[in-house]
Amino acid sequence: MGRSQRMSADTAILVDKAIAPLITAHGTLIEGRAQFITLQSPDNGTLTIINVYAPQSSNDRALLWRRINQVDLISDYIILGGDCNHHEVTDRRGTAVEKQMHKRDSASWHHMTLRYGLTDVWRLDSFRKLTKKAFTYDNGRT
Repeated sequence: MGRSQRMSADTAILVDKAIAPLITAHGTLIEGRAQFITLQSPDNGTLTIINVYAPQSSNDRALLWRRINQVDLISDYIILGGDCNHHEVTDRRGTAVEKQMHKRDSASWHHMTLRYGLTDVWRLDSFRKLTKKAFTYDNGRT
């Protein structure tokens, strides 16, 4: 794989050097697409942060969500962030095949979020909303 291709899909988790001693586990979930770190708090349990760089293709995203869902991440709290390239609102445009691929992507996404107890912070009443968007990510199409 050429350098330009290799650099097109990577992730990183950068932390303050004062936080580094709290890291108890880390690893790559999917090469170039997803990685995690687990932090141990002295009194509040563990926090796992998953960073993703999801593909633009619905089929490839569905595979990514399924693979993350297969990993046994044991943690008191989990945060998933990064570039998910996914939105939960169905786009009315596209061919029947594209709509079917989006359904598979969404089903895999929902299985993963249910397994790890994830929700979009935008949907929490306590999250400060500055616009009328329906969810965190908005590309202006929905």
